Amino acid sequence: MYRAYGLLRPAIAFTLIEAVARLQARFAGYTVSLAGTQITVATTGWEIELALNADPAVLAESVAFAEKIAGAEDGSDIQTCGRRVEVWSETPDPFVEHLADFHAVLDVLRTFAGVIVIDPAEPALM
Repeated sequence: MYRAYGLLRPAIAFTLIEAVARLQARFAGYTVSLAGTQITVATTGWEIELALNADPAVLAESVAFAEKIAGAEDGSDIQTCGRRVEVWSETPDPFVEHLADFHAVLDVLRTFAGVIVIDPAEPALM
């Protein structure tokens, strides 16, 4: 199971439509679809989801993340993030065959200037 958050700084120019376009370019041969605020990247036997979360609780959670990542590069910017892209896969991957795909999704998120990718479980910068 894979999980990450792409925290979006307030002024970031992030749209789901552009994210789909960038994911399609990176994942040729995969199915990339958008339904509401959720993107699915799928191939035979595996898929990963991305969802935009702009709930008011995101800002409070970002403040808590900033406290735990204090002193890290970009740590002070984390507390200003009121939106995030949540990335996860529930598809079992016992042989870690899709770890590179997970990292490729995160790399696509990083193409949007100002995205801070974190592991929400630790929390730590990724």
